[in-house]
Amino acid sequence: MRTLVLLCLVAAAWAQFEAGFVKILQDKRYQEGSTFGNFRDQEDGIKYFEETDAHGVRRGYWEYPSDGGQILRTEFEAGPGIGFRITNSNHHAPTPVAQPQPQFQPAPQPAPQPLPAPPPRPVLRQPVHHNPVHHNPVHVPTFNPITTTTPGPQNLFDYPANLEFSRQGLGHRFKFTAA
Repeated sequence: MRTLVLLCLVAAAWAQFEAGFVKILQDKRYQEGSTFGNFRDQEDGIKYFEETDAHGVRRGYWEYPSDGGQILRTEFEAGPGIGFRITNSNHHAPTPVAQPQPQFQPAPQPAPQPLPAPPPRPVLRQPVHHNPVHHNPVHVPTFNPITTTTPGPQNLFDYPANLEFSRQGLGHRFKFTAA
């Protein structure tokens, strides 16, 4: 009986541990010169895409299923001179685009007059005393590559998948797809 209770507790703990992770169905990334982008699709229905152009402007979207099963999608753009704004959404109003306002121009000021130079100050020399420095020996541990082990990274991708990677002259492409 105790064994059955123990197995049930272990199974419940394992299920809670696994519930914290979401399977990634697809993850794509690329860089071509000064443009780059990425896309992610998860088993829980969440998708994210973003692409940055040569001028530093990012455009993309995220979407996820609502509690009622409807796909909620928000498209955005962000970058220098525009900040962040929603351009299209089926559950948010787009961000209004502000009209540029005239910039404040201060009235010209007269040029400041230079101040007279202060009189020179006498330089007082102080005697210099040198104190000897005593060093205590420091133990430096040695590294033995045969007996020293370092922990490896934790593998969270414990399901079958395909990984593609290619390089071009000005960039690369990466694609991970769950099998």
